[in-house]
Amino acid sequence: MFKFKGLAQIIALLSILALPGCISSALSNLFITGVKLTPANPTIAIGTTQQFVLTATYLDGQTTNVTTDDSTYSSDNKAVATVSDTGLATPVAIGTANISASYHGNNTKTVLTVTVAANVASAVQGDSRVLHVTNLRTGQRMTFAANGLADSVTISRDDDAMAAAERSVLPERGPSWLAIDPSGNYLYVLNHASESISAFSVNWETGELNPIVSSPFPAGAKPWCIEVDSDGAGLSLAHMQGSSISYFRIDPATGALTRDPE
Repeated sequence: MFKFKGLAQIIALLSILALPGCISSALSNLFITGVKLTPANPTIAIGTTQQFVLTATYLDGQTTNVTTDDSTYSSDNKAVATVSDTGLATPVAIGTANISASYHGNNTKTVLTVTVAANVASAVQGDSRVLHVTNLRTGQRMTFAANGLADSVTISRDDDAMAAAERSVLPERGPSWLAIDPSGNYLYVLNHASESISAFSVNWETGELNPIVSSPFPAGAKPWCIEVDSDGAGLSLAHMQGSSISYFRIDPATGALTRDPE
């Protein structure tokens, strides 16, 4: 008399007996007692991702990773997070989303919570010349606009009845591209005409911009645009000619830029 220790041996025997493949699949489904997603109820920050793993448990207690082509995933709130066919979740905005998974008729779900990263304290809208920045800690909102004709940056606050203020970048010239770090503490202004980057610390209480020590920073020939990393660790600068990219590390304590060797 045969004695089998697990599901795998039973299915193997059916295969030896040359039973139809559909029976093996149906039998496998019948022996599944449940599926689960791991990690359960995770919390992640905007700018990161979360890989989910779907595991099936069988009658004999064995478990198998079934994050395969046979499993499906979905998010009930794609405005907060999306999930790929392989279980990789990507956050879109702060909030929660139910991530559901299915394997051969067995369903499960978990709650994904999306938060702001520890070093992210601002939300930015606008384009390269005008940035609308919201302080996520206080709810304050400021708008920064590059004024190439006056060689200055205009600063206005939504909660301030006073007229917009001007911050000169002189002796630099041609401010035309703005970028702010995720913390909302440092504003960077690319000056096309003088090929430099002016850097300022942002005072959210007064609405002032204060020059960072050693600013402006040389940008190199024919700078075109700048972008701060999502984690605030550095700043990338693209040049108009070719595909050359310059990279600057950002001092988290001062906002000062240090150019990496090329």
